[in-house]
Amino acid sequence: MFTLNEFLERVGIAPKEARLLRHDLRGVQAWRRGGHLAFGCFASFQKKASSPYAEARLACHFLPGPALSDGTATAWFLGATEILDRWTWDDVRLPVLRDDAVIQTEYGRQGLEAFDLSWLPTASAYSERLLVHWGAGTRAWSQWAGRNQKEILELRLQPYEPPFPGFSSFRAQIGDIPTFPQSWIGALERVRGIYLLVSASGEQYVGSATGADGFIGRWRTYLANGHGGNALLRVAGHRDYAVTILEIASPDMAFSDIIAREVFWKEKLGSRAHGLNAN
Repeated sequence: MFTLNEFLERVGIAPKEARLLRHDLRGVQAWRRGGHLAFGCFASFQKKASSPYAEARLACHFLPGPALSDGTATAWFLGATEILDRWTWDDVRLPVLRDDAVIQTEYGRQGLEAFDLSWLPTASAYSERLLVHWGAGTRAWSQWAGRNQKEILELRLQPYEPPFPGFSSFRAQIGDIPTFPQSWIGALERVRGIYLLVSASGEQYVGSATGADGFIGRWRTYLANGHGGNALLRVAGHRDYAVTILEIASPDMAFSDIIAREVFWKEKLGSRAHGLNAN
């Protein structure tokens, strides 16, 4: 068994000086949007009362990986940062790793510490190439490396990216859009067609994507406000939906033909009488 601590020692990181951080969905969003810079800025703000860095000199960052058959968790290694400085966040001094979108979310927040972090190049070369067995304790998202032996399950030649499932098998939550890999975004931007939204209680809404940015362009409007400008969705008040693709439009298909197919699916699924479609 090749362990994470053995790997860390080989890239010049002393496990006894390093914390292991398995970040949540917010970390996934920052990483997918802006890589090391955006994620590094995100990781530069932590709650003062329960700082995950816990006086460490180094931090190794991870994102959630696929669960194993026994239900235990895995994690993808992103790299390691040296902790250069820390201070009480005052809305004035900014961290050295700066991303405007992240900074805007932190203004005005109380009880935070800010950190100056620096990525270690030797470790960053393995970003999303190293999958480790995190174990059953996912609530313990910050741990001392030296006290936890974690098995390395995979070491890839190229960074991991979940394969696009195909349009007919595609299913996701609208709220997951910021975590989509860039190849997924590209695939969903290039096509138009008919999609289905389903609420947590099972209510259905049939819609069409006809704009230049395809499905992803339309779905981002739901991500922004939960209703995309639709009256019944606004009244329903749902903030997230499961989304699937019902039909892909051919590249030369006219707008009116796409709308006709939307009407067909509304009738077939009964989303007017028993769902969230008003027209």
